Amino acid sequence: MAGTFEIFTDRDSQFRFRLASDDGNVLAISGGYEQKVHAVTAITAVRENAAMAHITDLTDLRMLNPAEADDTARTKAGPDRLTRNPHPHPHPGTLRLVRGS
Repeated sequence: MAGTFEIFTDRDSQFRFRLASDDGNVLAISGGYEQKVHAVTAITAVRENAAMAHITDLTDLRMLNPAEADDTARTKAGPDRLTRNPHPHPHPGTLRLVRGS
């Protein structure tokens, strides 16, 4: 199964790309780029890094388990614990995941 990277321009004339699955579902959308070559470079970086990328949960942990929301419980959880997002706002040019249907 191979998805498709689609490059397009948004209403602000920024170049963006989206990753679509074989069945057409949009899996991710990039941030905006002023030049098409930067969008293409970002696609290359995603292709090179995604296969072996680690998963870090940056969601609010209280939503996952309110009983373990305090920092003490999180600290004692050990190296495999979930961590709070140190960067609450995504940086320009990053991918935004899209909820599947």
